[in-house]
Amino acid sequence: MATDATFPYADALARLDAGDSSGLPPDLVDTPPKREALHALLKAAEAVHRAAVGTTQVADALRRDQKFVRPGPPSPHLVRLRQQQAAARQATNQAKQVFIVAADALVRVFGLAVPARVGVEALAQAWLRGALGAK
Repeated sequence: MATDATFPYADALARLDAGDSSGLPPDLVDTPPKREALHALLKAAEAVHRAAVGTTQVADALRRDQKFVRPGPPSPHLVRLRQQQAAARQATNQAKQVFIVAADALVRVFGLAVPARVGVEALAQAWLRGALGAK
């Protein structure tokens, strides 16, 4: 997953947050259940993106700072970084669970067929790329 600082669907999410569906493909927002399912999926995708960025940042800091560790008990700084890493991983797992629930709702509302051996998460990510086009 790309961990750029910017969420690729931020403009679409901002429009749906504001209640404005202009600029979005009409077939995606023509009914309230479709708008709600798309909005929930975009919110969940943003949470997954934020969690991935946070996990990457903490992992980079931990990798950088662990290079120069002396033998013995870890420093309070490293302990804090490890705690942050555990919290970031937990946030990532929770965000992925919310994304899967939102993806399942989207599949049901839009009547999408999930192919064999393709998870609903992968299908929803591919669907988002195709429907909204990632920047």
